[in-house]
Amino acid sequence: MKKLFYLISLLLLASHGLNAASPLRIDFSKNVDVTVERTADNALQITTTGNDPQIVLSSTRSTGISEDSHILAFEYFCPDGVDFLEVFYSKSLKKPNWSQSRQLEGGALPKAEAWQPYSINLKTGTKGKWTAKDDVIRIDIGRRPGTQIQMRNLQLRAPTQEEQMNAAEAEAIQARKLATAKSIEAYLHKENWPERIANISVQSQQIVLSGTIQNSSHRSIHLIEYLPHEDPWNSTHGTLLNMEPLTGKYEVHLPRFQAEGRDRIANRYALAQAQPNGETTTLLSPAVWATDLSAAAERDIPRLRPANKKGLGGITYKEGIYHDDLGDLGITASTVNIELGNLINLGPNAEIIEYTHQGKLWKFNAAAVHQHDKNIRQLTDMGIVTSAILLVGKHAGLLVHPDYQSAGIYSMANLTTEASSDLYRAIVSFLAERYSRPDKKHGWITHWIVFNEVDYGWIWTNMGETPMATYMDTYEKAMRLTYIEARRFNPTAEVFISLTHHWNYSPADKFKAYPPRALLDRLADYSTVSGDYQWAIAYHPYPQSLLKPRTWEDTKATNHFDSPMITPKNIEVLDAYLSQDRFLYKKKKRTIVLSEQGYHTPDYSQKSMKDKAAAIAYTWAKIMPLDSIESFHYHRWVDHPMEGGLKVGLRTLPSKEHPFGIRKEPAFSVYSALETPAEASTTAPFKSVIGIDDWT
Repeated sequence: MKKLFYLISLLLLASHGLNAASPLRIDFSKNVDVTVERTADNALQITTTGNDPQIVLSSTRSTGISEDSHILAFEYFCPDGVDFLEVFYSKSLKKPNWSQSRQLEGGALPKAEAWQPYSINLKTGTKGKWTAKDDVIRIDIGRRPGTQIQMRNLQLRAPTQEEQMNAAEAEAIQARKLATAKSIEAYLHKENWPERIANISVQSQQIVLSGTIQNSSHRSIHLIEYLPHEDPWNSTHGTLLNMEPLTGKYEVHLPRFQAEGRDRIANRYALAQAQPNGETTTLLSPAVWATDLSAAAERDIPRLRPANKKGLGGITYKEGIYHDDLGDLGITASTVNIELGNLINLGPNAEIIEYTHQGKLWKFNAAAVHQHDKNIRQLTDMGIVTSAILLVGKHAGLLVHPDYQSAGIYSMANLTTEASSDLYRAIVSFLAERYSRPDKKHGWITHWIVFNEVDYGWIWTNMGETPMATYMDTYEKAMRLTYIEARRFNPTAEVFISLTHHWNYSPADKFKAYPPRALLDRLADYSTVSGDYQWAIAYHPYPQSLLKPRTWEDTKATNHFDSPMITPKNIEVLDAYLSQDRFLYKKKKRTIVLSEQGYHTPDYSQKSMKDKAAAIAYTWAKIMPLDSIESFHYHRWVDHPMEGGLKVGLRTLPSKEHPFGIRKEPAFSVYSALETPAEASTTAPFKSVIGIDDWT
């Protein structure tokens, strides 16, 4: 009964919140130091033109607003961010009488390269002075000209359940998260582990663990086994295996498959000392994943490498231009997005594909699978090496992380329980088996990019507000499990971490975003502590500002490891950083794929088109000497009207006459000529745009 009452209360709260929402309209006559236009999707395109930019909004409700509607909310798109907002409120649109006594600080708007929600509690922020009669709002957008921002869905609304959480609850949750992060840090960076497991080899029917006990004074040493969802830094996790104590040089053989077909391939193992009471153990070594999967590979698939560095992101079939454009551009690499929720969401009459994993029968949506089949098979038939970007949508059910918050476009995978971990592994196994068949029936996937731009987790791989240690512990587990399942069918498969161009900086909120350099350092730590594996890097070196294509003018891309950003201007910094010994895999550099980046054309003027073409030519001169960079996937093929005003495509916006736009020249021709005999003559005219005499 309590659960029923709770559900009814939530429904009533949600219903009341919807009724209380009051859309806000802009009064164009009262704008100051801004230009404002409506976009095709009815958003406000705002450009600041002076030092005191401001817009004025008022409620569209003639009957007034509810007292509950004290949350000012909107969505925004702003690649450069805004240093701060100020919010003023008034009862009158005609005579607002703005004053500092009726004002509150709105905080900063972090960089948003996708639509992001913003909200502020007017009642709390004004210590109760705001009332429902104050339905005229002024927003001051920073203090500098030249800022470009889009806003949409501006409204006054009731608070969500998350926003109603009181301060004590929020502090308790944050304290628990910080305690977890502290435990992870202590485990990962412990310097004096007395013992180590040297090797864990997965055979066709058994798991072989070997090593040498270093300290003969240790008695009653046993193996602890951790299931994929269990964490060795958590003292309540893991199972002490019932066997003879280990001494001296040891080699332990465990059956790989257990009851009901469960596979130990993704289990971790550590050494522990049982205490005399028989109820507690002391961990003597870090837990190690399988270090040798070669004998577990069920197929012999060659490592595919693109014929050149030219790639294109997110290729889908476009009738009439598909083969012509890809052929003319000389594309040999591509990414495809695979949203995992689409594969498991089954309607009542959905056709299904059955797949057995871990002794359990799983069902996948045949229609969604066949769409990927068609796309990936076409790319494979054209000799295009394919990288799959795995994504967990917010409607992916059990796969959605329990700490996910709705600001995220995608979620971190839920690996907190046995059931959710089994589901994630089953999906990856299904995809890996299907797209690495020797007959190429459905095409091949060579690379597995685990989620998107994980350093901007709040937006692209949301796990709530989370310390980096906890966030990366979960993410690294997702990478390991993806790697293990993919390598069962393709012994050359690699998994990639996806990162933005923000390299080494201090995020505005350290629980929502994390410096890519720090995340790579953390991956190297896990390789050292938990066993190395062939992870790689999917980097997105956009220009410093997504709105400014002249990347050679980037001021925050410097030639040292502490550079705030890595863009095409200093892309060699990424190669040099990953050339350090601690990042090498078997003494070789890890693969780098530049899996998403492009150059904006603010308009389709001749100057914009030349800048775009020059940026492409400049980038090629920078990346060609770097053999660690396997490919550059241009984003995007065709401009998209819903990409926050960005026009980075190789084709213009679609129109009735041209459903896939028209080729942007000279950029299209420059990209086509790269790595062909025509490259030198085609790129030569753009040296003057950059201001150089020679590409060296």
